[in-house]
Amino acid sequence: MQNKYYPQLFKKGKIGNVVIKNRIVRNSMGTYLGNPDGTVTDRQIKAYAEAAEGGAGLIFMDNAVPVPMTSCGLRADSDEYVAGLTLLAEAVKQHGAVAGMQIAHPGRDAGFVGSADVIGASPITYEPWYEAGAKVPRELTMDEIHELVERFGDAALRCKHAGFQIIEIHGAAGCIPTNFLSPHDNQRTDMYGGSLHNRMRLLLEIVRNMKKKCGPDFPIGVKLSTEDWEPEGIRIEETIEVAKALEKEGVSHLNIMGGTHATASMEFLLPNAYNAEHTKMIKDAVNIPVFIGHNVFTPEDAERLLEEGVGDYVALGRSQLADPCWAKKAKEGKAEDIKPCINCLIGCLDRGLLSHTPIHCTVNPTLYKFEGPEITPAEEQKNVAVVGAGPAGSEAALTLAKRGHKVTIFEKRDFGGAMIEASVPDNKSNIRRLIQYYKNHIEANDAITIVKEEADFDKIANGGFDAVILAIGGKTRTLKVAEDGKNTLIYANDYLNGSKKAIGDKVVVIGGGITGAETALELKNEGKDVTIVEMADQFLASNSSACQAYSISISQTDIKIITGKRLVAAENGNAVVMDRWGNTTELEADSIVIAAGFMPQYELAEQLENETELEVYNVGDSKQVRQIYDAIHEGFVAARQI
Repeated sequence: MQNKYYPQLFKKGKIGNVVIKNRIVRNSMGTYLGNPDGTVTDRQIKAYAEAAEGGAGLIFMDNAVPVPMTSCGLRADSDEYVAGLTLLAEAVKQHGAVAGMQIAHPGRDAGFVGSADVIGASPITYEPWYEAGAKVPRELTMDEIHELVERFGDAALRCKHAGFQIIEIHGAAGCIPTNFLSPHDNQRTDMYGGSLHNRMRLLLEIVRNMKKKCGPDFPIGVKLSTEDWEPEGIRIEETIEVAKALEKEGVSHLNIMGGTHATASMEFLLPNAYNAEHTKMIKDAVNIPVFIGHNVFTPEDAERLLEEGVGDYVALGRSQLADPCWAKKAKEGKAEDIKPCINCLIGCLDRGLLSHTPIHCTVNPTLYKFEGPEITPAEEQKNVAVVGAGPAGSEAALTLAKRGHKVTIFEKRDFGGAMIEASVPDNKSNIRRLIQYYKNHIEANDAITIVKEEADFDKIANGGFDAVILAIGGKTRTLKVAEDGKNTLIYANDYLNGSKKAIGDKVVVIGGGITGAETALELKNEGKDVTIVEMADQFLASNSSACQAYSISISQTDIKIITGKRLVAAENGNAVVMDRWGNTTELEADSIVIAAGFMPQYELAEQLENETELEVYNVGDSKQVRQIYDAIHEGFVAARQI
């Protein structure tokens, strides 16, 4: 029967000779849930089962390496790993999905996962990657290439024996096939370098070897990068030709993405479904199933992409971290209940893969936390005040209500807290969906009362509450600046929320953190002449994905950056800045926008702790200024303790 909510998304399909119950694929992502030696853990088995239970038709999770090496996932280089792999395949199939396994060799990026032997087509890598400490790859000999091809085929056969029904070669993101496909990375002069025909030879030989060993009818697909976003690298025109050649070799499907591990932070700045145009170009060139992925977050977008013929399946990774039941909820017409991915890259990338730790999720504090207690009714129902309806307070309120507590939220402004300003840049618009998610669920919950006023000590202390969670956020760090009124001097949050405007053409932004960077870009979009002044010696000093993305984006504009100086005065239409030695410089400024960060607010928490018998929990930025991730997770943990 046709699904009445998303008929295209829940239409049966076939990949090779395998029937897929819907058009939703759980994309492969390294999870770091396995043992360091690549053996399977109970935590992995639970994660695979949870993913399949969520309703996707085809499940890829970790990938498996075909040679002995350190990896962030699994190993399939020896028969000893087949038993563990079998448990993973069984976990998927027992929960109603098709089990897929991606086989990958990270190639030039092997050092990224801790392996000593970093290999590639040539001793060349992406320059910023190298400058950040990446090891230059060792050039493979012809004999080593032939051996590697055999190992890929052997690994595929082991995964088939383990019960996986579809195999996928990771030919994207900087893995070994891309090192050969890239005209930048591949400077060989033998049969594996030069022309595109030669550069795709390794990938085609891997496909042939796998099909020879697994059988001609066993589904073997390939993940491809449309473009790698690297200078003189892989471009869509050549990728289309690679796709055609792979179809001739009998591959079962093409899973399409963009970029590499080295350029992954750019996803932070890209719009939803940004890879749709290039994916459609590939789909139009072949007659095998094509997966569209990357920044597809909602069932509505997924359905539209399928209707428009952009792809045959949607491959979701981060969306199903945010809500493992994404597919099941969509099928039941409960899209509003899907916890939305906000494309922040904090839990999955910054605090996951890039940190060599199990992946997490900003909006899903229970992801892979199998050791944590389930959210069950509390033994004693309590009357709990939650101060603030930002990310920490909203998560806390919903968790408290699930546990049977009576909740009162005090919020003087509106749902979202600091997320309101954070969601202003277009690249962070998905945060608005999270704000709406919290608003809808809180307003619909009979156990939660909303009080639209500021909470002070007396209201909490005398309100008949048993406990209080303070989630009031951070307060703006203000600067004492001598000013004569000839400049417009405002704070970044006021500019971002629209309450104040930057007047004139020349604007100086004080503060070179994330808020300063995104404020500068917004001002630049208005046509302003922008200068950023940062007191520290480095602009965007954090190595987070957001900082990397903003740094690249700003470098492509004429925004000027001055470091090692602080604002001391605003006078005569100038911003007066001073270095550490007392030397001053005057910068012409019609407006000065201060983005000096935020400070915690713990005074109310300390007063309530000292003068009442309430259970008091101070969470999020009011405890310590950090990220949305920390606020949501701390709000959840606090609510679970009451």
